[in-house]
Amino acid sequence: MRGDVDEPISIVAYDPRWPLEYEAESARVRAALGPVVVAIEPFGSSAVPGLVSKPIIDILVGVADLQEAKAHVAGLVAIGYEDFGEIFVPGRIYLRKRGTAPHFNVAVTEYGKPFWETNLAVRDYLRAHPAEVLAYARHKQEAVAQGATMFSSYSQAKDAFVRGLRERALAWAAGRGAAG
Repeated sequence: MRGDVDEPISIVAYDPRWPLEYEAESARVRAALGPVVVAIEPFGSSAVPGLVSKPIIDILVGVADLQEAKAHVAGLVAIGYEDFGEIFVPGRIYLRKRGTAPHFNVAVTEYGKPFWETNLAVRDYLRAHPAEVLAYARHKQEAVAQGATMFSSYSQAKDAFVRGLRERALAWAAGRGAAG
């Protein structure tokens, strides 16, 4: 049985071990999901060197068909993930693995669709724009300092900033695609 999706959060400095932990866990995720996996990418704040983050490594899994992938999610549950289904975001299955650190979130979505593209655009934009990393870090730290220490309140406190960040990232990605 899955727990409540809301949970206490904290923000920590970027950990240089996260890429290695991502690599090890993404291999387990790929094996657990099997042939439905088209691609796996690190995403979220833990995928941006130097950005403060929740101490949770985010894994983005691209599949050809989300309905087909749902039948394979039991493989992730078998290796310790909680399955929250398409909670909050239609077209994305959210799973999390807690317990002994490191902690992981997995987002399963259709490869090449808006959720996939937007999250990778934000990651790549932040990796290419150090001033945005600093601004986002300040915003996150201020949110926590003002009492947003649960997943729900933290997400709400970041919402306006993140919407603007997404817009800037998508515009940047579109311009980069036209130039390349």
